Amino acid sequence: MDGLTPFAGYNLAIGIVVALELLYFLSLEASVAAYRRFVLVTVAGVTLAVIAGPIAELVAPALVHWVHAIAALLVVFGLYDPVTNDTRTTEWARVLLSEPSRVRRPAEWMTPMDDEILAAFHDTGLALTPSVVAFNTGFSRKEVNRRLIELEAHGFVDKVERGKYRLARRGERYLRGQFRTGSATDDEGEDDSGIRG
Repeated sequence: MDGLTPFAGYNLAIGIVVALELLYFLSLEASVAAYRRFVLVTVAGVTLAVIAGPIAELVAPALVHWVHAIAALLVVFGLYDPVTNDTRTTEWARVLLSEPSRVRRPAEWMTPMDDEILAAFHDTGLALTPSVVAFNTGFSRKEVNRRLIELEAHGFVDKVERGKYRLARRGERYLRGQFRTGSATDDEGEDDSGIRG
């Protein structure tokens, strides 16, 4: 190691800035990263490329290509599922919001599973049973049923008849990032039109 050249210093500085931005993104979207492993795999690949690449260039230049190859594989596996031959388009569409200003703020009672359940209703626009939701989200029917009861109690889904639910206006507004949850006043002063009284 002969010292830090300007080019290597620039790479290292850019890598640190990008890594800090990624950590900030993950802190904002903790619920996303908590249960969507492909996001963590992609972020790990990008972080490895931008941080470990410049560090390897300084410490062990012979390993730079290996570090970049491993980082590229992580990014590819985050964007592509080789088992099902799927590019994860739907999953990434759910993660990336159409408007960055509309960040969902889940209430304390909510779990990461709730976003997936609500999205299943939103994608179909139909009344669904817990079994259908469980099949399409990959969760157990028992877990989905328990969460649907909780979501109904808070007005995010409506029970249309025995064993069938539909996305309520409040749930739709939550998915679009237009409904802030988390405080008692959120539920008290707001009607179904989203106007506070």
